[in-house]
Amino acid sequence: MSIDYERFARVVARSIEIAHEPDANPVVVAVFNETLAEPATAYLATEQAVANAMTAFAKENREALDALASLDGPYRVARSALLAVLPDTKLPDTLKSQPTDTDQLKAIERLVDLIDDHVGKAWADALLDGEFGQKAPKAVKEITESIVANKALSKAQTARAQAYGPTYEKYLAFKRVVRNAYGPGSKQYRRIHLRASPGTAEKEAGEA
Repeated sequence: MSIDYERFARVVARSIEIAHEPDANPVVVAVFNETLAEPATAYLATEQAVANAMTAFAKENREALDALASLDGPYRVARSALLAVLPDTKLPDTLKSQPTDTDQLKAIERLVDLIDDHVGKAWADALLDGEFGQKAPKAVKEITESIVANKALSKAQTARAQAYGPTYEKYLAFKRVVRNAYGPGSKQYRRIHLRASPGTAEKEAGEA
């Protein structure tokens, strides 16, 4: 079963709230401060970092896709023109046929480089001065930024995954203290207790 990081973040946030209640049990507060306070704060920071990275990647990826769509026609024109002059050149038929954004980036850059090698010739100058020459640099920029944003997202997700295990262990210990201090039917315990339902993912007890 996959880990629901966002749900766990909500439980961690609730644990913090319980420890900061005005009339909180002193033992609960002391145990929280000793065990869960630091990893909880760190975990929530990683969760926020993932959320920020996802937003950034969504923006950059959308801009990259728009730039690729705009370059599709000019790329095919430039490719066919180059092959008419240099028929032995190997290039992807279309950018859409490339399996990854890195492959698309390499295809664009290679075509630009091949045309640049013939600057001064009418056909090459026409391509570089035309729609392909104008849109290719923008596509390269947007794809590169999307790749960077995707790597940042992956890094943030890895950091969150690494923080999860230690935080989860501290959470379980803290939850046991809350259960014994307030009782299994208390609102405090129910707010941070995850119960498993047969055939379903974990569900938060008391959650609407």
